[in-house]
Amino acid sequence: MEATRPTETVEDYLQLIYTMHREGEEVIAARLKERKGVSAPTAWATIKRMERDGLIVLGQGHRIDLSPRGLDQAESIIRRHMLAERLLTDILKLDWADVHDEAHRIEHAISPLIERQIRKLLNDPTTCPHGNPIPGMEHQNPPGVIPLRQVKEGQRVLINNIAEHAEDDADLMHYLQRSSLVPGTHLFVDEVTLSNATITVSLVEDASRKIAVGLPTADLVLVQIES
Repeated sequence: MEATRPTETVEDYLQLIYTMHREGEEVIAARLKERKGVSAPTAWATIKRMERDGLIVLGQGHRIDLSPRGLDQAESIIRRHMLAERLLTDILKLDWADVHDEAHRIEHAISPLIERQIRKLLNDPTTCPHGNPIPGMEHQNPPGVIPLRQVKEGQRVLINNIAEHAEDDADLMHYLQRSSLVPGTHLFVDEVTLSNATITVSLVEDASRKIAVGLPTADLVLVQIES
């Protein structure tokens, strides 16, 4: 018999806390409130409920960490979300830029049975369509992955993944898709211009196509240096 799941709201908070920790961001109540776009009392009420239910541990300065039970629940919802994204891209052929929001609509309804069938259908994928590791699939980003912003002029890189929190910005995701700034794309860094905060890159397969990437966006595109 399946254990009782948290509410959708709590699952959303678990997902956000897990993602923030995975991307190296300290999780405190104020940041959760900001990222969720809710009032401080609303965020704090959910946080206290999660603490009561043994899903999180509150530390000094209202630092929030997942308990072992909370980590297990967070990995479960993120795995279902990422598998839903893969189902939408690989089978239903939805646009890469659209699947994050669509997967969020259905992730809470995926039962363990359906999850197993999706994994079987997709041959146990190890990453979401945006290149981020799926929890429980024994896959980690390779060592040396850095933001595009840190790459020097003249270097060739391979896009590995897109920062997970970037997926919440639909306009940004459509820009990345239109610009071919997606996992698996090989780029050559032509110019880094600090005066106007841009990095100009070209596609290795089409050097005539130049793309000017703002530095804030370049922070969200994670790459491996090839040469």
